Amino acid sequence: MMGEHNSVSSRLKEACPGIVVVKCICHSAHLCASEACKVLPRSCEDMAREIYNFLKSSAKRQSELKEFQTFLDMEPLKMLHPSQTRWLSLVAVVQRILEQWDALKLYFTDCWLSQRLLSAENIFNALHDPFLKLYFMFLSWVLPKFTKFNEFFQTKNVVITELHTQLRDLYTDILLSFMKRDYVMKTPLEEVDPALEKYHLPDTEMYLGVKVLQHIDKPEITSKPDIRCHFFHRCRTFLTVAAQEIRKRYNMNDPVLSKLSYLQPKAALSPVFRVNCPSLLPLVKVVPRIVSCDDDASLQRLDDQWRELPFSRARLPEDIDDVNSPDIFWNMLLKPSCDTQEAHFKELATFALHVLSLPHSNADCERVFSQVNLVKTKVRNRLLPKTVNGALLASECVKESGTCALFRPTAEMLSRMTSANLYASSAPENDIVDILFEKDD
Repeated sequence: MMGEHNSVSSRLKEACPGIVVVKCICHSAHLCASEACKVLPRSCEDMAREIYNFLKSSAKRQSELKEFQTFLDMEPLKMLHPSQTRWLSLVAVVQRILEQWDALKLYFTDCWLSQRLLSAENIFNALHDPFLKLYFMFLSWVLPKFTKFNEFFQTKNVVITELHTQLRDLYTDILLSFMKRDYVMKTPLEEVDPALEKYHLPDTEMYLGVKVLQHIDKPEITSKPDIRCHFFHRCRTFLTVAAQEIRKRYNMNDPVLSKLSYLQPKAALSPVFRVNCPSLLPLVKVVPRIVSCDDDASLQRLDDQWRELPFSRARLPEDIDDVNSPDIFWNMLLKPSCDTQEAHFKELATFALHVLSLPHSNADCERVFSQVNLVKTKVRNRLLPKTVNGALLASECVKESGTCALFRPTAEMLSRMTSANLYASSAPENDIVDILFEKDD
């Protein structure tokens, strides 16, 4: 899909020179965490799956576990299943097991002693392994870094302007956990090599989270120095692989994304920011399909408006300083003022909105796939594509009102609710009736 040679992206670049190809940052972050998890002992994932499988089909076992949870004054929560397709599931599984660790130990001790089941014995042995619990503590610290990053970019808001900064911060945070600070901070981030062992911190100086620091010096851990050393090696390898995967999937000097911070409201209105960015030309050059670099007149108008923006407060809406969302900010500048009946920064706002149309992830597309599965079920498997499309568009229309209880059809919608439109054998393709009300639905 995204390879440099003979891939979908390379062929699109050949057919449409100047296009900007952006990888789904949510998929990329998930893949980075998944690759890093492969270097940890398989017993971590095996235990999580075995606990879930042992309990999922038996109401009796779930009830017995609940009794142990109540005995220890714990909230009676169910065990979760580690999914391969849901990006944010693993961290929830790890945290749930850690929360219920003592209750699980008591329950599976009872199961093993009373029932002598092999599956219960395997889980019993895993729960009494102090190093396996250390791995879960390490995961409970490192996985939320990827989860929070992933959640941030699954939003429907325009956050493409923050992608470059957020990813560099995540990369730096991981590097500082196992590499020397002087090397990371004094070397350009794109030149930092996570695999250089001479810049790695000693085992005892690595930062693996507060929980690990609290338990790493306990007698049951220090009494096994070889296994303790192996634990540090696995965690170091995890962090190294995670950093390498991020570096492989993202250019720390991306020519487009590194310049999108120009379009953030605070940066656009700041006179101080103009010292570092007096011209918008660097951004214009990397998106040639929006504004041609050969059109000198358009470029000059665009740059003049960019330079004038921080100093033309009288031409700006009064409440524009309170706006943090870039799309809302530039859309406000696109509206004509009351004095001149025209938008003074029309070209600049239009350019900015075109650039902000770049996607930061395909989470919205994934949500539509899920909605389609809810509409077209096994019972309703003969729905026409046009009907499914109408149901999806109707759902989006209702969401604008907050809830279906507050939705009020417009006068135009009501005027089109005639028998000729509602029950016509061949209704117009773009008719709003096809969107909201269809005979097949």
